[in-house]
Amino acid sequence: MSQAKAELLADVNLSAATRAAHGAVVAMRHDLHRIPEIGLEEHQTAEYIEGKLSAAGVEFERITATGIKGLIDSGKAGPTVMLRTDIDALPVTEEAEHDYVSTREGFMHACGHDTHIAMLLGVAKRLQAEGLKQGRIKLNFQPGEEGRHGAEQMIEAGIMESPKVDCAYGQHIWSYAPTGEIWIQEGPIMAAVDTVYVTIHGQGTHAAMPEGGVDPIYASAQIITALQSVVTRNINPLEPGVVTVAQINGGTAHNVIPEQVEMVMSVRVFDDETHATMERRLCEIVEGVAAALGCRAEIRYVHEHQPTVNDPEIAQIVREEALAIVGESRVLATQKVMGAEDFGDYARLVPAAFAYVGARNEAKDCVYPHHHPKFNVDEDAFAIGAELMYRVAQRLLAR
Repeated sequence: MSQAKAELLADVNLSAATRAAHGAVVAMRHDLHRIPEIGLEEHQTAEYIEGKLSAAGVEFERITATGIKGLIDSGKAGPTVMLRTDIDALPVTEEAEHDYVSTREGFMHACGHDTHIAMLLGVAKRLQAEGLKQGRIKLNFQPGEEGRHGAEQMIEAGIMESPKVDCAYGQHIWSYAPTGEIWIQEGPIMAAVDTVYVTIHGQGTHAAMPEGGVDPIYASAQIITALQSVVTRNINPLEPGVVTVAQINGGTAHNVIPEQVEMVMSVRVFDDETHATMERRLCEIVEGVAAALGCRAEIRYVHEHQPTVNDPEIAQIVREEALAIVGESRVLATQKVMGAEDFGDYARLVPAAFAYVGARNEAKDCVYPHHHPKFNVDEDAFAIGAELMYRVAQRLLAR
């Protein structure tokens, strides 16, 4: 055992059961990291999960093509607590050199969902072996978190019913925080995200005779500039918001003004009122500027994810357990993230909380951000994450 690892484990309040299971959790993560599958196509991943649940004696069923519901039932009255993890990977070619690299060219667990599965499997095995004093633990192995609306599909398939879920908890390994830190706060913690598809229709002509047509490229440039006023002039300065034009495509030759330009935008906010204002003003600006320049704008506005909003009572429970594990100096409560998480779909239905488990470690070269081809995390963090999930589950069962 390295000196750094010994110091970390000695400095963190972990149960003997978590310490004993840590090696098995790491091994499962390696297995899963080798077989990444993108959203809604996680067939081998789902089979792996089912094999581990079966070996642990946990009841389960496949409720979507790749989504799994597990149940640990005390047989006694009490709440139904849902523990949720995402299971999909990304279309990223891995560039790391460790001995458990992806075996599938062009696909990689570049966000840490493999670690989430492994931790939940470890916690599920422990809860099943110990038995519950009351209530039920529902396990949600959710496909398609990376933009494939997996939470929505699991909800439609009945994950929140039979038995009815009373509260939910989820967590994410986090490369932006050092190992040993836990981020948890009440209220909004991850943003709502919309994708906006815009086509600017003009009139094509020769580039040397622009007066003979209507230039959609020029119109798109003015739209991009005007959109910056939404955040700076139309929403409360104390409420964050982002409008990003991430794609713009138009034209085929240097001497041709094209018929149209296509743009794709990302909108991110936390507050519902701000959300409504952003949508209204974006559409007004795009249509108005296009019309003023003789073009026509076609807009398709897609609401991708709700904001993830933590219930105050459950967030406090998570915070108390985090404090007990890593100490006050390592628990942060003021961290919002403009990224999105479809865990927010569950949090709209029942009281829920979502936490971040730090896993950055420069000494181990675990420094790359999520979705990077060299993404990796400090595996010591799995013990902290598993301990936190286990403790929170027990607290929620006892409510």
